[in-house]
Amino acid sequence: MIQLGISAFYHDSAACIVLDGKVIAAAEEERFTEKKHDHSFPVNAIAYVLSEAGIQDINEVNEVCWYEDPKVKKNRVLKTFNKRFFKTFRNRCRYLYSYYFNSPKTLLRKHFKYTGKVTHTGHHLSHAAFSYLTSPYKNAAILTVDGVGEWETITISKGSNDKIEKLLSIDFPNSLGMLYSTVTAYLGFKPNEGEYKVMGLAPFGDPKIYYDKLNSIFSHTSKKFTIDQKYFTWEYSDKVMYKYLFAELLQLLPRLPEEPIKQEHKDLAAALQRIYEDKFERLLKTAKNLVKSPNIVLGGGCAYNGVANVLGYKYFKSVYIPYAPSDAGSAIGACLYNYKGERKDNSNPYLGPEYSNDEVSFLLSQFSDKINVKKLPEEQLFIQTAKLLNEQNIIAWFQGRMEFGARALGNRSILASPRDASMRDKLNMVIKKREGFRPFAPSVTAETASKWFNINQSVPYMNIVVKAFDEDGFARFTKFPAATHVDGTCRVQTVNKHQNIKYYLLLKEIGKLSGAEVVLNTSFNLKDQTITRTPNQALKRFLESDIDFLVINNMLISKK
Repeated sequence: MIQLGISAFYHDSAACIVLDGKVIAAAEEERFTEKKHDHSFPVNAIAYVLSEAGIQDINEVNEVCWYEDPKVKKNRVLKTFNKRFFKTFRNRCRYLYSYYFNSPKTLLRKHFKYTGKVTHTGHHLSHAAFSYLTSPYKNAAILTVDGVGEWETITISKGSNDKIEKLLSIDFPNSLGMLYSTVTAYLGFKPNEGEYKVMGLAPFGDPKIYYDKLNSIFSHTSKKFTIDQKYFTWEYSDKVMYKYLFAELLQLLPRLPEEPIKQEHKDLAAALQRIYEDKFERLLKTAKNLVKSPNIVLGGGCAYNGVANVLGYKYFKSVYIPYAPSDAGSAIGACLYNYKGERKDNSNPYLGPEYSNDEVSFLLSQFSDKINVKKLPEEQLFIQTAKLLNEQNIIAWFQGRMEFGARALGNRSILASPRDASMRDKLNMVIKKREGFRPFAPSVTAETASKWFNINQSVPYMNIVVKAFDEDGFARFTKFPAATHVDGTCRVQTVNKHQNIKYYLLLKEIGKLSGAEVVLNTSFNLKDQTITRTPNQALKRFLESDIDFLVINNMLISKK
């Protein structure tokens, strides 16, 4: 059975091909258009996954799986707009035009001449299916949290073998995801993109300053909550997310993007993160009470909040967050939910394009006046790269198939030594040209991870934040200062040889020189760019930046 999964129109549009329950290829549209979080219909991603799967005629596909139910979403949108008929008139017209003239069936017919079956799966059900059906568990609690799907903003479900049973939901406009995005915008960052900046800013602030004010907008029952909507415009505006009453509540004016970040902004970020963690912990406790399982899987865009995710271990023995928990991964989730055959292992995040040595060599030959190229045997490549990293060089590392999801997991990465704190500042200010408070992540071999980090199990997708420590259990700020945040935490990626053999062997060589099989890993992109997809992008970005060396496949590249 051939399934084409698609997500689009909110953020992180993506497409995948699933063959008899096995994901063959997947990619986000942003990697092709170079528009961060591109939400448009993923024409380029669809073309790629069809080509990667060897499908020449899209009508060979047995079904297209759309990641949400447009009819249920229409019900929510129109019911919400009806509360303020005149104020929402233009938004209503735009929405209805898109609903009738830009439906999945219409766009598939227009762009690809597809005339086959299109299946709709609920938004949060797609999240739940991706998280649970790519996990190693046969039973688990499933918690999904995001901005909004059709109606739902949060669901708790029970996963048993291959079945998913929803047990509880919280509906729009009561949304932790919307609140986080609103405060992100209030702090001068772009919503649905800048939330990770708020997470990085939070440890610099005092959560007590604004905690009570933010908490006052919540009302609780035993298992659910509501949010007082008098402060927000979520039900009728897609531009400004808050009212002036929110500023009165906080006694703080919103920050403009070009304004300096002051202590009060750090305090608000800290309060928001603490509020999210507290509400998230209530949900974890409810999930534990409803589902008597030692395991939990997390899904939805809020599952990128690695600081909150680690709270799962207070209630569950094992926690799993997939490699693309936001809407992009729901393209896969919709397919896996609708597939009725035997469940397959879909834990591999490396689902994007790769490029042969011949393709790379031809490209590099055109830049012989600007670069030096060494072709190395694999073992020597790891030894030379580890040596350069140990000497405090910054290396762009481009290998194999591109990752699916927001994290660079060792195939489209910028690597550096984590042992010198000045490396963090150099990467932020000189290479990435971004805010200096932003942290970096360490990658570590799975078998040595517990030596350096307070880690309970493997974290292959870099979605949990943990404390760094030494062998005596004390927080370690000096061993890996470039990859350790101000509060002593790290967003760790564990690597084993089955997951990514080349990256694993590089880490082993790094360990021989430094005494720790750890490297600083950040995504291979510069300011406001999407993660690198092609060798041509890789070379261009290398030449335009202060990155010291570029490695593509087995070729070590330096500047002349």
